[in-house]
Amino acid sequence: MRATLDRPQDLFSRLRRSVDWVVVVVTFSIIALAVFNLNSAGKGDWSGRVATQLRWVGLGTIAMFVVTAIDYRVIYRGAYAAYAMGVCLLALVPFFGIKVNNARRWLGTDDWRLQPSELMKILIVVALARYLHDSSAKRVVRDLRELGTPAIMVLIPMALVVYQPDLSTSLMIGIIAVALLAITGVTLRSFLVLMSVAVIAFALGWSYMLNYQRKRIDVWLDPELYADDEGYQTIQAMIAVGDGGFFGRGIDKGTQNALGFLPESFTDFPFAVYAEEWGFVGGAMLITLYASLVLWAINIASQARDRFGALLCVGVAALFFLQVAINIGMVLQLLPVSGITLPFISAGGSNVLTMMIALGVLMSVSRSRHVR
Repeated sequence: MRATLDRPQDLFSRLRRSVDWVVVVVTFSIIALAVFNLNSAGKGDWSGRVATQLRWVGLGTIAMFVVTAIDYRVIYRGAYAAYAMGVCLLALVPFFGIKVNNARRWLGTDDWRLQPSELMKILIVVALARYLHDSSAKRVVRDLRELGTPAIMVLIPMALVVYQPDLSTSLMIGIIAVALLAITGVTLRSFLVLMSVAVIAFALGWSYMLNYQRKRIDVWLDPELYADDEGYQTIQAMIAVGDGGFFGRGIDKGTQNALGFLPESFTDFPFAVYAEEWGFVGGAMLITLYASLVLWAINIASQARDRFGALLCVGVAALFFLQVAINIGMVLQLLPVSGITLPFISAGGSNVLTMMIALGVLMSVSRSRHVR
């Protein structure tokens, strides 16, 4: 009789241990702030983008817990298949993709659209983590001769994403790959050669960039010169951040957003809306939440049972860190304007789904620490 009574408690105990509550609490704290911010950006219209975002959050939550329940060693076995699926989706975009604002980046319908380039961010982490894990088991020294295979794995999706065109996401994929390679034994000489090649390639490719890509860098260097067109949103974003002061103007009381001075308040510049309403204190709180997520991912990596699990965690940490740093950096004019979104705060279903899947991968590795 006593054994029967203990079973529900044992089941609850196993369930409690299988979920990384630090990840869950921090993630949904950010999502709660995101809902308030999207409501402010939409001027109180809960039935519009907020409702759409919440549907994607719901779908992403299901995906996150499904991935959490999967042993990450199963993810290891399916890593290359998942990578191939992502490349196939990217290859379909030029033929069947939905075109918006002169860019063809989405598959699906007008109501439900998936951006394969977003999904590729986590798929490249999974695929590279497996390759680097396998090569480390063979004690391969990653000098320039041994970087051919991972370079091809990264360059294929990067080229497909650039063709859409989406240079920002393509560079994100490349930087995430470099972050993983940098911690797995790449020699200093190889790393410096790769960086030199990247700089030379950028310099040579400058004249071949699309006009809007070159213009973004020009605007970043001197936004006042383009105050009436491309530099307008950068200037208005800086005004909004400064207007927030230390404690902010309060929820729904930001004048820059309410008066329509922030044209991309839902996607590229939601942090400007947030900073004006929540101020320096609120901004520091949001950045602390993101930093906690990144540092916790690194902590899980340090306790992972093998190199593959550790690389998955480092890749997820790099993904979140880069997106947050680039988006907030462009709002503060520290970086050029790009299409990189702020996780959960920016409207966009594909990014929400990708980030939730990434957190599921992270929690799968975390769960394995309690399995004996």
